[in-house]
Amino acid sequence: MATGLGIRQSQVREQTQEDGQGRSIVKMGELEFPPRKVWIKTFGCQMNYHDSERILSHLKDLNFAFTDELSEADMVLFNTCAVRDLANSKFYGQLADLKRLKKDKGGLVIGVGGCVAQTEGKELIKRYKHLDFAFGPDVIDCINDMVYRTYAGDSKFAINSWDRSDNFSIETKITHGLPQAFINIIKGCDKYCSYCIVPYTRGREKSRRLEEVVTDVKKLVQYQGIQEITLLGQNVNSYGKENQETLAALLGELDQIQGLELIRYTTSHPYDVSDELITAHGSLKKLSKHLHLPVQSGSNSVLARMLREYSVEHYLDLLAKLRRVQPEIVISTDIIVGFVDETEEEFQETLKLLDVAQFDFSYSYVYSERNHTRSAKMSDSLPASVKSQRLRYLQKYQLDIQQKLRQSLVGKRFLMLVEGHGNMGGIKKWRGRTSCNRIVHFLPVSDTSDYQWHWVEVQVTSATALSCQGKILRDYGRRPPHLWSIYGEQLPPLVGNVQSQVDHSCPTTSQTRP
Repeated sequence: MATGLGIRQSQVREQTQEDGQGRSIVKMGELEFPPRKVWIKTFGCQMNYHDSERILSHLKDLNFAFTDELSEADMVLFNTCAVRDLANSKFYGQLADLKRLKKDKGGLVIGVGGCVAQTEGKELIKRYKHLDFAFGPDVIDCINDMVYRTYAGDSKFAINSWDRSDNFSIETKITHGLPQAFINIIKGCDKYCSYCIVPYTRGREKSRRLEEVVTDVKKLVQYQGIQEITLLGQNVNSYGKENQETLAALLGELDQIQGLELIRYTTSHPYDVSDELITAHGSLKKLSKHLHLPVQSGSNSVLARMLREYSVEHYLDLLAKLRRVQPEIVISTDIIVGFVDETEEEFQETLKLLDVAQFDFSYSYVYSERNHTRSAKMSDSLPASVKSQRLRYLQKYQLDIQQKLRQSLVGKRFLMLVEGHGNMGGIKKWRGRTSCNRIVHFLPVSDTSDYQWHWVEVQVTSATALSCQGKILRDYGRRPPHLWSIYGEQLPPLVGNVQSQVDHSCPTTSQTRP
């Protein structure tokens, strides 16, 4: 029997019935829930977006439908992130702005979830009089019980209890109807890096059983048309340790699922990248040719203060092994600039690492102190102005590297799943993401062309440090090309006078370094 996260403690359940006007009414306990709308704002990592999708799936059982119009909402929810200052500032500002909306719109319910609610939930309830309830990540599967409690008149509460069970068992819930899905396979983190709040907001590591995850994904592929998945965890490489299972073994099982086309995973810790996992990157056909591997700093002394448990030399050795078994792999990373008392020499060592590693892209931030973390107790004399200056310099330095790397993509052809469209300089362009996680924008054949969630073959025509422009060569529709031959059907025609020869490769730094 499943226990822990995903299990509701309340015995009160939703019951659906119709009123005399043919409307669907949900009854829970003594309360009736007519159709209502919920607006939800998500900050932070992909795990938070996965959690928001889970919340929306539960609320659907309570007669709530999602709306992207704040003015239409009967309930407003925030799913918060405690890792970055920017996300925090945006959240606090938007929460404060809702005071007037709640006053003008009687009956509006406001709730806050996520990592900020885990560490500051009770304080938020006291500080913001218009906030009804707050809840941490470990109780999101009880969201309907909390909403019921609020509508029953018992508002102004915070729940941030931990899942104390040994077992982590959930079923992935999605409502979006898209062919992509986030799959949570491990929660929490045992690393306790000196700057990181995650262990204090997400708890200790707990993994789902391999068999459960595989069954979960098979159902999503068979019944909901999922073709691309991203496996999630605060430290996804640590998956399965308590059950004598591994991420590499899980990837091997998922690689065999018919109908699943692409497998991604994030976020990785260099300490837990095993030789078995490296081998999987060279042998599995459906595994993405991209790996996000946060290094955080290029200085061994900074890494030691961060408690990262690896050296620069160890990290670069991992990159060399990965590129040996999979020459087409693309590596991205995270960098923290201006960590406690970072010297100029330590900063220069990070720039040297960028030269050697040749990352395809990076996410870089100025170090921001977090309560409860070890680094918050360290004395830091480095001025904020120096930290900001170093960040700007590093970002420009990395963009120059990316600009050179991306030029080798011009003329290359890729198969990709189209994710959407937007306006670039007033021109409508569609965009997709390659196996190696590079975004390619392309013009439609006509104004009426609809490529949403189609597999297309594109050729890159130009590239910048941040994106690629391309042209469409063939539209395969919602089935990837290998399925056309399986069904014995003729491939769709090419667009224009070109010969099709898809290049699935993602050129490596060894191929593109000047």
